[in-house]
Amino acid sequence: MPLLTMSKGYNSEVEALRQKEYPHMNDGVYLDHSGATIYAKSTVDAFCAKMVTNLYGNPHSENSPAKLSGDVVDQVREKTLRFLGADPEHFDLIFVANATAAIKLVADSFRDLSEKTSDRRFWYGYHKDAHTSIVGVRELTYGQSYCFRGDQEVERWLHSPETSFVNRYHPGGLGLFAYPGQSNMSGRRLPLEWPGMLRQSEYLQNTYTLLDAAALAMTFPMENVFRDVDHAPDFTCLSLYKIFGFPDIGALIVRRESGHILTLRKYFGGGTVSMVATFGENWHRSKGLQAPTYKIHEGLEDGTLPFHSILALGEAIDVHMRLYGSMSRISDHTSYLTSRLIRGLAMLRHSNGRPLCRIYNENSDFNDSTKQGSAIAFNVLRANGHHVPYSDVERSANSAGIYIRSGGVCNPGGIFTALGYEPWMTERALSAGHHCGSHGISIIHRLPTGIVRASLGAMSTKQDVDTFLDFLRATFLEDDKDRSATTRATVRSPRAETFAFDLPVDYTTSNFPDVREVPRPRPMLHHFSTAPDSTPRIPPLAMHDMVHGLATVK
Repeated sequence: MPLLTMSKGYNSEVEALRQKEYPHMNDGVYLDHSGATIYAKSTVDAFCAKMVTNLYGNPHSENSPAKLSGDVVDQVREKTLRFLGADPEHFDLIFVANATAAIKLVADSFRDLSEKTSDRRFWYGYHKDAHTSIVGVRELTYGQSYCFRGDQEVERWLHSPETSFVNRYHPGGLGLFAYPGQSNMSGRRLPLEWPGMLRQSEYLQNTYTLLDAAALAMTFPMENVFRDVDHAPDFTCLSLYKIFGFPDIGALIVRRESGHILTLRKYFGGGTVSMVATFGENWHRSKGLQAPTYKIHEGLEDGTLPFHSILALGEAIDVHMRLYGSMSRISDHTSYLTSRLIRGLAMLRHSNGRPLCRIYNENSDFNDSTKQGSAIAFNVLRANGHHVPYSDVERSANSAGIYIRSGGVCNPGGIFTALGYEPWMTERALSAGHHCGSHGISIIHRLPTGIVRASLGAMSTKQDVDTFLDFLRATFLEDDKDRSATTRATVRSPRAETFAFDLPVDYTTSNFPDVREVPRPRPMLHHFSTAPDSTPRIPPLAMHDMVHGLATVK
């Protein structure tokens, strides 16, 4: 049977669900589920029905509408834990805005506690595949942080922390190790046994673990993370809209045996303290430090909770379970589609035999759902091997009604290693005017600054995958006739072999277009009616370098 027609694991019922539950997806092919998946119509209907038939008040009050909201919050908190496979006896859940807010809550707590250590700082280690929000914690460590360059380096450290160089002055001091359960760039899934290994090390008893599960939880059975409480992470952050599409809310799952360390933070907000003195001696009593009277989350959820969003979350969980049955079924479904897409990308070749796509991943087995999630990172290549600007790919796809993502995708370490960057190259890109976001420069000196990402969700179908492959085939595959029709003029200079300038035949000096490969502009010549008082003389080669440095971004 051909590779692209194998359907083991594919949930064909999704095709009917798309018509009934996701009519808002009919106008295009949505392949950016890693950013946010799509909500079901039944979720919105159920939420609206609750909103117009009940009266919900601020849960900090004691009136009946407030009590109703408070009851909903408690029920949905437990429902969410059980959906994730986290036993409420061993885990607590703190509602936050998103995964980044959860990470910052942990980071702030460690920063505050570290002020009581001998060197007034904590050690922080993170994996190179980490999201930008995980990387940002390093700024709170006063220089005592370390980026692990790969899985093997992490495991060497876990086995021999006393002999590993990780920029740590006191191996037994306060520390935090963070890593993603799944790369939000490439979809590669990282080992889940690391928290258990760390907890068993006699040298790392004061080092805690933070798992970024925002990308992982979208299509992965999270009971595999929380089933064994002794091997579970101390802290796990999630963006729940990546699982359900709606509401826009996040969560921090805290292992109860570890959560007390977060309650030692300095800041307190409304609802997290049982008493505050504002005159005379300043003091307060955090609810987080008054166990068992109060639970961990009561000392960490600052201000009024988004109780309407939490109400919607309860409805989203019920609808999700009714539509899909289990996360294991979703995992099988998306694993099949991911394999179909990867194989399809690999089969696309120009008429000269060169591949159309360069796929970035360290996995050798894309069929193993423990190692590969539902996101794929790649770049499109021309028949001559040069990169098509990733921004052009996204723009063309968007015009065709196909919605993907391109750029650095908030994963600096993943981009750095996948594209073969060295530190000086990053500096060069910055000096050339590149920056993350929608107005960056896609290619500099024939090296891309980002990637194209396609990601699949529970409601994705084979047709979505095949439509995207057909789009790439029709838009970017070149045959001999195409290449002869798009011959590019080459500009040679005394150092052409070094710089290899390429300018298109229809090159003009118009303003730079947004988010695309920017050709080298022609220098503007200024004519003076009289000679200026002082005209600096520039040697010919230096003049070439100056003009080249101004704008050879390509």
